[in-house]
Amino acid sequence: MSEVLFHPDGDRFVPTALAGSPWHPALLHGGAPAGLLAHCLEQSVADPRLQPSRLTIDLIRPVPNAPLSVVLRRIRSGKRIVLEEAQLQAGGKTVAIATGLFVLPQAVTVPDYAPARLPLTPPPHQLQEVSFRDVLFANNDNMPPGLHTTIRLRPISTLAESGRGLAWLSLPAPVVEGCINSPFMRAALTADFSNGVGQLSLGNNVGMINADITLQLFRLPQGEWIGLDATTLVQPSGLGVVTADLHDCDGLCGLVSQTAMPMAEFAS
Repeated sequence: MSEVLFHPDGDRFVPTALAGSPWHPALLHGGAPAGLLAHCLEQSVADPRLQPSRLTIDLIRPVPNAPLSVVLRRIRSGKRIVLEEAQLQAGGKTVAIATGLFVLPQAVTVPDYAPARLPLTPPPHQLQEVSFRDVLFANNDNMPPGLHTTIRLRPISTLAESGRGLAWLSLPAPVVEGCINSPFMRAALTADFSNGVGQLSLGNNVGMINADITLQLFRLPQGEWIGLDATTLVQPSGLGVVTADLHDCDGLCGLVSQTAMPMAEFAS
């Protein structure tokens, strides 16, 4: 098996088995294109003074397990912000659209009375490592391997598809061959797993999937492990939202939100 998620091939990116989805062998896990889009946006902006502050990805079609290309467009370039768009295309069709907001940091003194979140505990080195396959997909013998079986997972809480979960995650492979995973790439890829960590089962073999990802970063995560404290809220209409705090071992570094919608859990 390849040890990367994507191989560059000219102006295209060819996915490997590590980028696959649990839903169908012909599709990619949402975290794989999220990490790829973050990489392309970061490379396009290419200004070390600017920090990625927001990433929004609309997953407008299932991302196929096929060669992908990325079309970039500068929306706004100012003294303090840059807004960049990236369209992910497969076979001439746009399958996802991402916008990345890059901001020039300005140092401030945060007052003691400012709201704050407690660090996520216990830290990953104190927890046992398991697989998403065993935690969420144990009853599905036909589930294909992919990113969900590649990602390293150390749960803090029991992940029982109850709509709330806490866990640390780490990616052991490069997203793009020949490139080191940046903190922004790791945060983007991990953000997609908010739905998995906070998965809500509706019964009758129906779960919730996310149609988008919005990641807002206060600072770039440091270290190998990124933690998620995720909650899924759903209305009888079937529409819902996943929200998550995103942590590193030093504390809170960002927030995630996703639009959630019902889907049969294991499509064949």
